[in-house]
Amino acid sequence: MNKSKMILFAIYKNGKHLGNEKGKDLDDAINNYLIASLFEEFLDDLEFKSVYSGKIAIKNIHYL
Repeated sequence: MNKSKMILFAIYKNGKHLGNEKGKDLDDAINNYLIASLFEEFLDDLEFKSVYSGKIAIKNIHYL
């Protein structure tokens, strides 16, 4: 995938900001965040993933 086409998202867990991650869409960014956080084994666990959310990062830097 062309990395320049990826979007930066602010990732949240239960409303608490955890960090930023790039992805082609929000679901991809959450998956990338979980992989980077060593939670790859939970990618198919919808209940586990349901506590994660995200928003497009302001100015491609961060969401406040």
